[in-house]
Amino acid sequence: MGLTPAAARTLCDRILDLVAADSATVHISAADDQHVRFANNDISSSALIDQLELTLTVGYGRRSATVATTATDERALMRLVDQAQALAKLAPEDPEHMPPVKPARFAEAIAWSDRTANAAPEDAVGWLRPVIERARAAGVDTAGYLTRSVGGSTLANSSGLFVQQRSTSVGFSLTARTPAGRGSGWASTQVTDIRDLDLAAVGEQAIGKALASRNPVARAPGRTTVVLEAAAVRDLVCWLLWRLERRPFDEGRSFLNRLVEQGSDPLGAALFGNSATLLSDPLDPAAPCATHADGLPLTRTPWIENGRLKSLAVGRYWARKQGLPPQPTPGNLLMPGDGKSLDELVGMVDDGILITRIWYLRELEPETLLVTGLTRDGTFAIQQGRLAGPVQNFRFNESPLNILRRIVASGIPCRVLGSESDFPAHVPPLVVADFNLSSISDAS
Repeated sequence: MGLTPAAARTLCDRILDLVAADSATVHISAADDQHVRFANNDISSSALIDQLELTLTVGYGRRSATVATTATDERALMRLVDQAQALAKLAPEDPEHMPPVKPARFAEAIAWSDRTANAAPEDAVGWLRPVIERARAAGVDTAGYLTRSVGGSTLANSSGLFVQQRSTSVGFSLTARTPAGRGSGWASTQVTDIRDLDLAAVGEQAIGKALASRNPVARAPGRTTVVLEAAAVRDLVCWLLWRLERRPFDEGRSFLNRLVEQGSDPLGAALFGNSATLLSDPLDPAAPCATHADGLPLTRTPWIENGRLKSLAVGRYWARKQGLPPQPTPGNLLMPGDGKSLDELVGMVDDGILITRIWYLRELEPETLLVTGLTRDGTFAIQQGRLAGPVQNFRFNESPLNILRRIVASGIPCRVLGSESDFPAHVPPLVVADFNLSSISDAS
């Protein structure tokens, strides 16, 4: 279960006492992770990984160096300190060097569950068995991945900062395919506490989509209304969230520069649709996270509110240069919804496409946030408010900016995994107008 706070403090003190440099920062990441893979309706591999990584950064004035190790015996720690100090003396001066973060007050994180931490490795078999048995009964093949992570992160420095926070999570994703490979479905979930884990529901969703998506037909590409399920929403919206930064805007290389007049501040400007609201809050139980980022407190932060830009991330150096308070990047994503069911959202669309998930998201044009990707594992036509059968997958070229400008309606937020990261996100499915499905994809 990683290091206890007392053990972490003792280890940090041992390292800092050895340092003779002007400044030092210690980061310790410790985790006991369980990984279970399954394929062809059977568990194919299982692993328990107990890992600890210790990183030390030391500085002499504006010169600094960072060295990492996985050993914690006295000789290894002395070698770590000696290497870091020797390299720091050789390093060139960094004009953007910042001293260690000063001590601060952090809210107590809520991203920990004793039940998740105390689950036995064999419990995962019990979680998976009903899903696999249901897949066998339905005549589909399943493959997927389950990860239970129990870890802690510690940060300490020569300025007196010490913070240690623990977290737990279980992530699960499942792909179901018909035997001939002519139908494919996918679903996922992520929880902090195993009491909230419902793998049966995830399995039913993926299996149902696999059976329903057999023998897709071609549909002409083009701009159309789409219903994006939550996994697709989280991947696309996170792409934008992570690019809400002050420095790129000030330097003229942000997508925001095209949205406001030169010399204008984008904060407060109505740059998105009225229905677009993005928040981060480490203490929201729907998708909790750490309450600090590299020693800076994380608090509830509105990034976009009713279409208006409210916050931009600002690093410590740029904050000092510009005379601004630093603003850490978000640790989670929260997007409120209208509370409509997926069926209700589909019922609002006269002619369009339902997209279960997206795959292989890549940036095409940073200036506009234009990205490309593929639909996958459950793409269906919508006609007169009803699903009208499976269609072949598409490649899309679209900007998350445009998605937030064209929201027609939203559903019930849920916490799911996507294809791009395990970043905690609680987002709803969306109805989005004029989505650019640029070409048909042969992917099945």
